[in-house]
Amino acid sequence: MEHFYKHTTDYIRGLKANGKYSFSIKALSEALDKSTKNINKDLDRLKKKGEIFNIRKGFYIIIPDQYRNMGMVPVELFTDDLMKFIGRKYYVGLYSSAMLHGAAHQQPQEFIIINESPNIRNVKKDKLIINFSEKTNFPKYGIEEKKTDTGFIQISGRELTFLDLIYYEKSLGGINRVLTILIELAEDIKKSKFRKALKNQFPLTVLQRGGYLLEYLVQDYELADVIKENLAGKDIRTTLLDTSGKRSGTIDQKWKIQVNIQLESDL
Repeated sequence: MEHFYKHTTDYIRGLKANGKYSFSIKALSEALDKSTKNINKDLDRLKKKGEIFNIRKGFYIIIPDQYRNMGMVPVELFTDDLMKFIGRKYYVGLYSSAMLHGAAHQQPQEFIIINESPNIRNVKKDKLIINFSEKTNFPKYGIEEKKTDTGFIQISGRELTFLDLIYYEKSLGGINRVLTILIELAEDIKKSKFRKALKNQFPLTVLQRGGYLLEYLVQDYELADVIKENLAGKDIRTTLLDTSGKRSGTIDQKWKIQVNIQLESDL
């Protein structure tokens, strides 16, 4: 293979000039006429200077001058390269996708990536937290491309984000923790896209909670009817509104929801 660079710093400078903020050791080794030992020495030196950051074995982030004070590049600028390196289908989801849709006003401390099975080990290094959530039935519908300064990333559209937040509500701290975001997402949910997102494999209980919240909290009866159509003819059992709560409260017969929590949003 032809080698294009003499020095590691030249290779990294070339990446930055092309708006790239990450690289793999494999790609670096293929581009340099250097021994592995000398490449590792270069990488150690650049790490100490704060010019690169190792987030996963064999994968590095470049820290350009404009991000040096932060000590880290925004995760969305290298997400796609990272997931290509890992070799897994993915999308940015939950709080992180809600933020990219303008529906989360607080910057989440963690960046959440939904990935196909098997699961991926979380990244927790210094200021960087990336949490991976495995989805056995990886969605076919509702994933969108979003442009970034370095290319594109896959994110869940508003419709899929809405359903995912309900699906994961227990691990996110309960239904009240996600209510405000659900309301704001619902403001711009498109009925046709929502129908498509509902084709993904969600438990019926997620749809029941979604329909209940759309009808009584968001008061978007058209979207609630889309879910009602989807549930027609299916074996619906009574489920809790808040899955981390106790089995108590009245039962809404339309959605078969036991209302075991008082809904409290910030809006």
